[in-house]
Amino acid sequence: MKFLLIAIILSFVFILEGKAQSDTLVITLKDSTVKIAVSQIQKITFSNDTIIGVPSQNSYNFTAKGNYPNPFTEQTSIEFEIATPGNVIVYIYDNRGTQIQKLECSNCQAGKNTLLWNCFDKNSKRVSNGVYYYEVHFGKEVQAKKMLLIGGAK
Repeated sequence: MKFLLIAIILSFVFILEGKAQSDTLVITLKDSTVKIAVSQIQKITFSNDTIIGVPSQNSYNFTAKGNYPNPFTEQTSIEFEIATPGNVIVYIYDNRGTQIQKLECSNCQAGKNTLLWNCFDKNSKRVSNGVYYYEVHFGKEVQAKKMLLIGGAK
């Protein structure tokens, strides 16, 4: 079991060193979610009763396809595919991890769907250029991606 945990941690570190699309470690607990900047992690240790669940790719009821264009200047389309009809919420975060926008698709049809983000925050102010992260929520599942806003109005 410890070998498996070490392999998972080393895979995580290897992915980060390979400049993967994640700068934040997201830990989902029973009642909450914790986000930690990878640069702030000094050491990860596990007790003997640690259980790590990694769902197989086939278990997802949806897939966050990404956003296009990326990078973008004025707006971007966030595409996702869901297996069954339902409600989808997309939360957009700035590079400090602050939620700046929430997009919703109520009663989305099964299949491919798209939500458009116009580069405005929840206070209707245009956001500045930079890296943004978004989470696509469908049921109890969450997938996260990174996007880059360049040029355009400030």
